[in-house]
Amino acid sequence: MSIENKTWRKYERQIHQELVSVFTDCEFEFDDRIFGKHSRTDRQIDISIRGRIGGNKILGIIDCKHFSTNIDVIIIESFLGMLEDTKANFGLIITNKGYSLAAKNRANIRNLRLDIIEFDELNKIKLTFDYLVNQKIKNLELSKYEFFKRGKENSGYFDSSKSNYNKRLVIFKEGFANTEYYVFKKTIKESVRLFRDFSDLETLTLRIPLNNDGEKYIYTSTINRADLEKFLNLNFNYLRDDIKLWRADFLENGNYTEQSVYDFAKENITSLKYTDYNKEL
Repeated sequence: MSIENKTWRKYERQIHQELVSVFTDCEFEFDDRIFGKHSRTDRQIDISIRGRIGGNKILGIIDCKHFSTNIDVIIIESFLGMLEDTKANFGLIITNKGYSLAAKNRANIRNLRLDIIEFDELNKIKLTFDYLVNQKIKNLELSKYEFFKRGKENSGYFDSSKSNYNKRLVIFKEGFANTEYYVFKKTIKESVRLFRDFSDLETLTLRIPLNNDGEKYIYTSTINRADLEKFLNLNFNYLRDDIKLWRADFLENGNYTEQSVYDFAKENITSLKYTDYNKEL
């Protein structure tokens, strides 16, 4: 019997077809090979998924298990190693049977994301690209490593050399905003994003440079989580529950208007000429 006629192979193909039909904006590779960063060897991946979030590439690896028994913790340990070795952003194990409690508990670690879904539940869950992104956000913890990593993921203009975790300071590079209004708007947007990403983050300072009529300015805002939540009438932890809420409840928020952006800036954002800013440092 050829490999394509084996039951487990048909199972993998079926899952692949299901995922392709749902994740229409992503690219899939069946029976992929990814060179391990630690093992220094090619790792076999049942299905890889590639896409973009905010302009950044993401990689997910999917393992299809067609077993007669539940997945055990040994399989989880092996897959977590695969996630780390391939530098994947998320992992997904799909099983036709189920999993032991120990396996599920082991999967629920914070520094690597892993989901286990029973095959029969695929249609019930109605997977979307957002579902996989949600797991990344939910698993973020406030730390210097994640703070800088997330800053780089959120924007190519994040200045890691000048930002400071201890001071909860985020500085962006020149070109991040090209008008004063967009400085104001991006100050709010990036603050909300970081408060959403890190539930333990209470106060944040953002600095954004702007060239205005040949003169360079630095715009600064120190924002408190509670104050910004009150201003937007939002619960930032709630935004962590579903990426769709980021769009529906924040970006399309009726309180987030052009006038409100200017009102917020008047109370919370200051500007200095770059020469004066350097004098204060």
